[in-house]
Amino acid sequence: MTTPDNYRIKPQHRERSALVYIRQSSPGQVRENIESAYVQLGLRKVAIELGWQDPKVIRDDMGISAGGFADRPGFQKMLTEITMRSVGIIFAVEASRLSRNSRDWAQLFELCGFFDTLVGDLDQIYDLSVPNDRLVLGIKGTIAEMELSVIKNRLRTGAESKAARGELKFLLPPGYSHDPSGRMVLDPDIRIREAVQNMFDQFDRFTSVRQLSLWYGDTRTLFPVIRGRGTRIVSWEFPPASTLYRLLEHPIYAGVYVYGRRNIQVKYIEGRIVKRLGAALPPEQSRVFIRDHHVGYITWERYQANQARLAEAGPRWKMQENKGAVRKGVALLAGILRCGHCGRKIYVAYNKKNALYHCDGGRSRNSARCQSFGSYLIDQRVGEELCRALGPLALDASTAAVERRKTEQEQVVRQAELRVEAAQYEADRAFEQFDHVDPKNRLVADTLEQRLNARLVELQEAETALAESKSNIRSITDEERRKVEQLGRDFPTLWSHPKAPISMKKQLIRSAIEEVIVKHDVEQSKLNVVIHWKGGAHTQIFVPKRATPVGSKADESLVNLVKELSATLEDGEIARVLNMKKLSSPKGLPWTQDRVKMFRKHHHIRCGKPADTSEMMSGNQAMAYLGISRHGLEALIRAGVVTKRQVTDFAPWMISRSELDSEAVQEVVRVLKTTGRVPTKGGCSEDQTSLFPMISGKVERDAL
Repeated sequence: MTTPDNYRIKPQHRERSALVYIRQSSPGQVRENIESAYVQLGLRKVAIELGWQDPKVIRDDMGISAGGFADRPGFQKMLTEITMRSVGIIFAVEASRLSRNSRDWAQLFELCGFFDTLVGDLDQIYDLSVPNDRLVLGIKGTIAEMELSVIKNRLRTGAESKAARGELKFLLPPGYSHDPSGRMVLDPDIRIREAVQNMFDQFDRFTSVRQLSLWYGDTRTLFPVIRGRGTRIVSWEFPPASTLYRLLEHPIYAGVYVYGRRNIQVKYIEGRIVKRLGAALPPEQSRVFIRDHHVGYITWERYQANQARLAEAGPRWKMQENKGAVRKGVALLAGILRCGHCGRKIYVAYNKKNALYHCDGGRSRNSARCQSFGSYLIDQRVGEELCRALGPLALDASTAAVERRKTEQEQVVRQAELRVEAAQYEADRAFEQFDHVDPKNRLVADTLEQRLNARLVELQEAETALAESKSNIRSITDEERRKVEQLGRDFPTLWSHPKAPISMKKQLIRSAIEEVIVKHDVEQSKLNVVIHWKGGAHTQIFVPKRATPVGSKADESLVNLVKELSATLEDGEIARVLNMKKLSSPKGLPWTQDRVKMFRKHHHIRCGKPADTSEMMSGNQAMAYLGISRHGLEALIRAGVVTKRQVTDFAPWMISRSELDSEAVQEVVRVLKTTGRVPTKGGCSEDQTSLFPMISGKVERDAL
């Protein structure tokens, strides 16, 4: 820094503090470009030479880019201190360290010029209230911003050019590695390769990634998971469902090289420009898509089939586009039923033992349903058609199941053996390191001894897992094979067996049936069912709709009564009124809060709301409001002073607040509280109009 520039430093600048702003653009630069940090920290010595006693170093933005998208807390802290008039000068090694975008430059220029704060770099000191200094520093800032754009474009162009040839390297998922020449090859570790292949083989047995993840935990099977971002570290553990999903949808395992699958979305949020990665595009829509680039674990056709299965097992709010994952509910046709009236998917609702299929037609909650029917009869008929279609293939399937069971057991044992072999290698290596250390060097020997003990524990666990997997292997006997073949010949008996797994039945149905369309024939009380088989064939069957049990159909008067009560009462209060009236439910049961709720839901009656106490009051509320007892309120009602409204017997009284606030009612209440009785016609002059009708008898004083 040249001496003639020191004339810009005034005494008022030295009375304030000096800030040394240091920044590097990425964590990698912070780790590797150590000399750059030393150069920037050297500005603190320059500030001391220029007269500042204790310059303050701002290093909060180390590893953060200044391109404008990242939030830089150090830069914002520096601007805040400028506005507080506590900063006399800001030191930075060059303009690109302060900022690389025009917005931050404009803000910095305005604040420094207004609050009289100097800016210094390795060349000179700038007073931003001086036009020439402002121009010079502005040109440097523009060059820094342009330099960043040029660097980004150059790097992006080079990366895209290299990716177009399939040569751009990136962090590979488990199962692949780069050879010395940079080509993508299968991982040399046979344990990792077989674990990845086993993942795809096991996924064929399940309909969702979550079920696959649970299988790893149930069988205690480990899987290689990549940890670390810059360094590739393989960790053997139980894989979570999110990790398995990313691997199953990755096209690299089908021998495909893709680049640019995710587009960068730029959004303006709360005054800041934010960059975010968008959702992954289909591989064919990527900027670079190269098939047969390397050796794959699965074929491209199998990859596409897996993606279709992943889409089918999507969340429930996308049920119009997918079938959903196979679950353990008793409804066998869940996910593949479609309404023949409106064309929408048919949903399933469960109670304790049975299931109900229903379609609301996409209408509002209070509209009538397209159709609803129980699951038992239609599941039984579709199961019979499936047995008739798959009967000739059942024998071959039973034989294949026996062979597949043997293959799966061999795969489990193979993985356990490879785990033992890897653990034995690590234990031998740890023993060799411990054996070569000088016993007197206890600082190193203790550490190596702990490492050796940990490897021996891992070896013991692997050997135990191998022994368990081998003990689970049991060759099928000739007698058991004959029984399996017999069951294959009698497939209907096997299908209807009580111990037949529901999930297995659902998988068989989905493997053979594409969709089932159901239309309710109201006149003939039957369901018109059309089965769409895989391959394009269709089968039409008719399923009788089970008649409604005697006494289960609700009377129209009961429905209307519940509608009237629901306008002001809650479900529990409605149940009390109906039970007091000795009215039973459609199935002859006493009313409860849950039964009232289900009754309303079935008949599309809006949920009950409490009475609006701003205008209408119940009897108890009216008594409290007037300060009288129930006998007093009844006397007012008998006298015609107050009018009660009641939906039905035993329902709460409803009384208008405005009527209670009227002058006539308030006068009678005052007389009632004073005399203990409601005033009668007697005692009034003949030409005076009576406010109240004659009341026979008198009201006792205990009415108060």
